[in-house]
Amino acid sequence: MTSGRLIRQVLRWFIALAVPFLLVMASLRLLLSYEFLRIEYVRPGFPADDYGFTTADRLQYGMHAIGFLFSAAGVEDLARIRLPEDKCWQPAGGAPDCALFNARELIHLEDVKSILGSSFSLAIIWLFSAILCLLVTANGQLAVIYRTEILTGLRRGAHLTLAMILALTVLAAAIWNRAFDAFHELFFATSTWRFPFSDSLIRLYPEQLFVDAAFAIAVFSAASALLILGALRLWERR
Repeated sequence: MTSGRLIRQVLRWFIALAVPFLLVMASLRLLLSYEFLRIEYVRPGFPADDYGFTTADRLQYGMHAIGFLFSAAGVEDLARIRLPEDKCWQPAGGAPDCALFNARELIHLEDVKSILGSSFSLAIIWLFSAILCLLVTANGQLAVIYRTEILTGLRRGAHLTLAMILALTVLAAAIWNRAFDAFHELFFATSTWRFPFSDSLIRLYPEQLFVDAAFAIAVFSAASALLILGALRLWERR
């Protein structure tokens, strides 16, 4: 294989693999937001907290972890947040309040922040690399040589995104609990991500929240992939 052909193949697959990754990361960032939590907490059918949090409580306390994940603040800031005694499921004897998150929950949130930070850093690097490829081939002789590779990579990436979403949707529908566990075991140490239902992490972010988030990510990514395919078709017609 000549060096020119190798460069073309690398460029095609670089773009193709970048598309699903960047679409998923973009949708994930949209969902890790105050707005998504508000929509979830107030929508009909969202499970209530059996341990005493009202919707207003969830709106108030649920924002803290989201803010922590995308700030420079240390976990000690989360550790300082307290719940009034009437919101504590198991208040310390005679104490007027309790910590919003216990030690195990704080460790888990630190792990989540670390993984998200690495993932979004990789997404930014991948995005700028893709933009650089587009700029390099925007005009001149390189545009003539590599435009086909870029368009082919975008098309492959969109198709790959749709295929992955279809496969993961079928898998999740068939074995959601096993898939949910496997996802956590892939990124977190064993037994560090399981919490009693009375812990704030579960009270604020029940499993239904993750089901809805997975569905939203699939819809957003699929819609974006279809938009890319539509734009490519319009480009070809031109």
